[in-house]
Amino acid sequence: MKTEFTFGDIVSVAGYENRIFYVDAWREVKEIDEWGVSEYVEFELTDAINGEFLDAFETDLRLVCRKHFAEDYLLEYDVTNYPEPTGASFHIADIFPELPSVESVAALGKGLEKVASNMAKKKAQEVAKEIDGLLDEYNDYMRLYETFGDAEYKTKADAVLTKLSREASE
Repeated sequence: MKTEFTFGDIVSVAGYENRIFYVDAWREVKEIDEWGVSEYVEFELTDAINGEFLDAFETDLRLVCRKHFAEDYLLEYDVTNYPEPTGASFHIADIFPELPSVESVAALGKGLEKVASNMAKKKAQEVAKEIDGLLDEYNDYMRLYETFGDAEYKTKADAVLTKLSREASE
């Protein structure tokens, strides 16, 4: 399906007067029901001023500005009487009507430090275990090479050594 709009274009939407939206994405919909098949395009939009998300049909959109000129258009756009978002939104003030106390923030920080420290220790243990495994593998291939003199064992030992040096440098 071909559409008139492309990513980054600024459009207006029927029912959302005096608001402008960016085209973020679209999807081609093919709907089959007992009466037949209908195909249409559905757009995902973001309000260019307040960031509200919206889905709309192509028939509800009208082009305001192409993507190439969008930045210049928005620089000169008058937002004085721009409508408030109509969708379900939340504000931090609704979630935290009062700021957390200094003590609770400090306790949270200490807890996070402890978690980070434990994670770092665990990661270091995992890396040490992996390096130990690579060293064992290298030693095994070198013993086989020294015992049988087969060049394939030497090649595999060199590959493990390369991997080991890569792991050690990370």
